[in-house]
Amino acid sequence: MTSTDTAPTGGRPHLPGGARPAVVVSDLDGTLLNADGKVAERTRRALGAAVAGGVHLVLATARPAWSARQVLLPLRGLGASLVSSNGAVTGELDDPRPRRVRAMAPARVREALALLGPVPWAVDRPSGRLLGPDWPDVLSSGGAGAPRVEEVPDDEDVLCLMALCPDPPPPSLLDPAGLCWTSSDAGLVEVSAPGADKRSAVSWLLDRRGLDWSTVVAFGDAPNDLSLLRSAATAVAVANAVSVVRSSATELTAGHDEDGVAMWVERNLL
Repeated sequence: MTSTDTAPTGGRPHLPGGARPAVVVSDLDGTLLNADGKVAERTRRALGAAVAGGVHLVLATARPAWSARQVLLPLRGLGASLVSSNGAVTGELDDPRPRRVRAMAPARVREALALLGPVPWAVDRPSGRLLGPDWPDVLSSGGAGAPRVEEVPDDEDVLCLMALCPDPPPPSLLDPAGLCWTSSDAGLVEVSAPGADKRSAVSWLLDRRGLDWSTVVAFGDAPNDLSLLRSAATAVAVANAVSVVRSSATELTAGHDEDGVAMWVERNLL
C-alpha cells in the first residue's frame, strides 16, 4: 500500500496503461464527510474542479436517499450520481427520481428478522423510515421522529433492514431468506436484496456510460465499501478506515476529518 501523504503532486497516473481515473466513487460517512457529518469546503472545491476536468462523481452511501441529499447540498449541480441505501437505490443527486431499485418484500424482511433473533431493528422504505419497538436513535442519518411499529407492515417494499447485533452473524445466515447483509458500523447489520450493494449499483452506472472498473478510483472506510475497493483500479482507504478496509486498499490517504479524499484528488486529478 502506498500513501498519498508522500506522493508527489502533478496528476500522477494511477490506472493501468498510464490512464487517469474517469470516475471517482466515494462513500460518505467516515470517508467524504468530516466528523460533523458535513462536506468540507476543501472537499467541495476539489470535487468541483475534478468534475470540471471531466471526471464523473459517484456518491455511494448506506444512508437513504433523503438523508444523503440533505448532507450533499454543497455538491448539487455537479452532475453526480447517487447510490443510496447501500445500493438499493441508484439515481442522480440532482434528480430525486430513482433509476434503479432493488427492494425486499416485507415477508422476506420478517423472515430475516426471525433468523436474526430478537434484536432492535428499523427499516428504510421509499416513503421513509420505520422503527421497531426497541430501536434507539443511534444512526447519523437520523430517524428519531419516525413512526414505531410492532412488525414490518405489508404495504410497501423495504430498501434496507437495519439490526443492532453485538456479534456479526455468519455470512450465510440469511441465505434461507434469499437476502444478504453488510455493515457500515460496528454492531450494525444492514440487510439488503440481492443486487442491492454498492458494487452492483456502480457497475450499473458504469455500463450506462460505456465504462468499466478499470477507469475507477474508489474511497471507503467500512466493510460495506469492500466490494467497491476490491473492484476499482485504484482503491483508497482513509486513515480512519477499519483494518480490513485498509488492508484491501491499494493506497492510503488522510482521515475523513483531515479532508483525505480532497487531498488525494488535489494531488492526482488536478
